[in-house]
Parts: sequence; structure tokens; C-alpha cells
Amino acid sequence: MLDPHKKTIIFDFGNVLFDLDFDRCIDTFEEVLGVRWEARHLPADVISAIKKYDRGHISDEAFLWVLQQYNTNANPRDLIRAWNSLLVGMPEHRLDMLTHLRKDYNLAKLSNINNLHLRYIHRYLEKNYGIGDYEERFFDQVFYSHLIHKRKPDDEVYAHVSDVLRVNVQDIVFIDDLKENVEAAISHGWHAIQHNPKKDIAQMLPQYLEQMGF
Repeated sequence: MLDPHKKTIIFDFGNVLFDLDFDRCIDTFEEVLGVRWEARHLPADVISAIKKYDRGHISDEAFLWVLQQYNTNANPRDLIRAWNSLLVGMPEHRLDMLTHLRKDYNLAKLSNINNLHLRYIHRYLEKNYGIGDYEERFFDQVFYSHLIHKRKPDDEVYAHVSDVLRVNVQDIVFIDDLKENVEAAISHGWHAIQHNPKKDIAQMLPQYLEQMGF
């Protein structure tokens, strides 16, 4: 239960709290599959599969099968390695930031994510920081797209989060790295700000909160 007397910060995960490297991911996929994707952009069928996978509408196996169509000899383990190469890491000071913030704010997380990535992140946090209860330790509520079957920037995901949190939307500030996700949140009545992944969230957050009057 969130404290109705506290304001609520909702964080995106990738490229806000957890660093990502899209170039490395593309490079690894091209290496594993032996392909060169035009303009280094993922093909339309792969993008479609990712969106379905993020919503939990297809299984790990079905998602990997879409990738394997580009090279039927590709080992599924190599495909998983390529998929997870997107994930860089999360410096410890951001965990300290969350611990400190939770004293004064309700904290939530809203992420477009999938089963393979979440499993990797849980292993990463356990291995690097000995954390096996990440969500419970640092957040009051977590919304993962593949578990709630809704994905940003669809309007339904913001309505769902608002319904579950049961706080005044004017007491919410949402931080995401993608413009379309921020604009959708604002249209739903939230305060929202776009974060530049080249800057560290721990350094920028005080400025964001001041800007939003939090």
C-alpha cells in the first residue's frame, strides 16, 4: 500500500536505472546470425516479435524462433547471449539513491521488459550485489510489461498503473528515456520528464524533482 501523504516517483528501467547498449546488441546479433541489417535497424518482423514478447503474448521459444529464421543454424544459447548483450549494468550508487528516496517518496517502476531480460537482470544483481529481493527492497510497486500484458506508450498501461497505485495523478512524476512514453504519461495527467541516458539519473534527479515541484 502506497502512502497517500507521499508523492510518487515512477522510474523507467532501461536507460534510466539500468544502462543499455543498443549498438552492442545489434553487433552481437549480426555476428551470431551472420547478417547485416540495413541501417543497423532491426527488421520489422523482429520489432513486432519484441513488442509481443514484451507484452508476454509469446513465449521465450517463440521469440527465439523469430530470430532463428535469419539463420536456422544459430544456437539458441547464442541468440539469448545476443539478446542479453543489450544489458550493460547498474552502478551501486543508483541502488543507494533508491534506498534514500524511499524514505520520502513512494517508488514504483514501469518497464517494457521481457522474461529473458528480467532473468538476466536478477542474476546480475545477485552476482554483483548479493541482492535477491530487488523489487521488494527498492520499490513499493513494480509494473513489468510482460507480466501486466501492457506496454508503453499504449494508453492502457498508464490507466492500469493509476488504478493500481490509487494516488492522485498530480502527485506522480514519471521518468523515462523515450519521448513517446513521456508524452503519453503527460496526456494521462502525470508529471513526466525525459531523461538523457548519457547523464546519470542519480545526478539529474534532484533537478528533475525541483523542476516538477516535488
